[in-house]
Amino acid sequence: MSNLKNLQQAANVAAGKASTRKKSVEAVALSTQSASNSRNGKIAMTFHLLEDFKRSMRLVQAHQGSGCTLEGLAEEAFNDLFSKYNVPTVSHDN
Repeated sequence: MSNLKNLQQAANVAAGKASTRKKSVEAVALSTQSASNSRNGKIAMTFHLLEDFKRSMRLVQAHQGSGCTLEGLAEEAFNDLFSKYNVPTVSHDN
């Protein structure tokens, strides 16, 4: 297997391409870092809902246009639920 990797690296060098392994490791590190930064102070919540919920969420998202995320719609929906039951809402700025 290492001969195959060496052959691929030699072909990349001959074609004037830089090593793809080093770039991919750096790209993964950067994407992991930015994802973890955007998730600071947040938790993951998983739900199993009927497929129609997803379709309706996507329709609302399409009507709202660019910049509308499923996360934003979920925040809005939870805050509406919190208001209905007279519990504190959460600021969207957090």
